[in-house]
Amino acid sequence: MLLGIYSIGSTIFNGEVEKIIAQTPMGEITVLNGHIPLITKVQGERIIIEQKSKSEEILLLDGILEVRPENEVVILANT
Repeated sequence: MLLGIYSIGSTIFNGEVEKIIAQTPMGEITVLNGHIPLITKVQGERIIIEQKSKSEEILLLDGILEVRPENEVVILANT
């Protein structure tokens, strides 16, 4: 799926990922290909993204996560 993480002044990440793990007010969420559309607040200090055989953590203060149709995820981050 395509993930874009954006702050006010920059693009933090833009690329293909297999899995996104984030903390929300209702608990941890894992987003995979084919996830239903969703908009939620992201809280906590990090988002974990997994690409093929590697995992990466992206630090942020909070933000909004939107799962769009066609396997696209956008995170508007307050970093």
